[in-house]
Amino acid sequence: MIDLREFYLSNIKENEYYYFFYELVLHVNEQYNIFDDEICETEHDFKVFDIEEAIEKFKTLCFPENEYHDNEKKCWFYIILYYLFKNGYIIEEFPKLINRPPRDSYDFVNKEIRNRIILQGKDHDGTVRYKDRRFLVTNLTFSQVLSSHVELDSSLEIKFQEISTRQASFQNMSTDEKLAEIANLIENLLKDGKKFINLDYSLLCFSFIDDAKIKEYRNKLHCFRHSSPQSLEERKSYSNEQKVFFVDYGITILNAIHTLKSKNL
Repeated sequence: MIDLREFYLSNIKENEYYYFFYELVLHVNEQYNIFDDEICETEHDFKVFDIEEAIEKFKTLCFPENEYHDNEKKCWFYIILYYLFKNGYIIEEFPKLINRPPRDSYDFVNKEIRNRIILQGKDHDGTVRYKDRRFLVTNLTFSQVLSSHVELDSSLEIKFQEISTRQASFQNMSTDEKLAEIANLIENLLKDGKKFINLDYSLLCFSFIDDAKIKEYRNKLHCFRHSSPQSLEERKSYSNEQKVFFVDYGITILNAIHTLKSKNL
């Protein structure tokens, strides 16, 4: 399960556009009780099974009968988009939406969707029918421009949760957090006391992975483990494409270490 609200609150930075919605997301479970003159806590659940369920939830929020959003629905709208943003998605029909959604969700759900239908000439004398809006929303195309393609061994997923300071699943981490935790887990698996163990990677990886390459890779990831000004600047020097490569390569290294250790090779 993916807790989208937790993902947002754990990964949002003040210099990100999506920080505009921070107060909404932070206080969405607070409700003012006019009778008791106090704030009460509600229990809205913002969990989805996977990204496909998140996309379907987003489409439902964009149906014309749901265009007026209360705080809970607004929260859903923005945390879904934030999760898609962090995972490199675009909506092909509205390529700018995920990078910079309007500050009022109504502007997209009502105005932008209606305007697109009108521009396509599918209105009826200026009137846009509900069924045409639902058809457009149902057929929105979500594409992942940047993605990690290397599968993570299920037992390593458990290890990631164990070492994460917030017990987060690997899927529930931003790219920068994934890189920090990959570096931490490599160290966790290879360090015996104060020394690093040596494995015979040639048995599995030929010459593509060895101790020197792993050390070099870990050095590249130091900036993701620290928050000094220098480290933050170094992170910015890497493109999104390079970070995705780092994630894929790191998972490959971890899978190799796990296999060699579990089979005592």
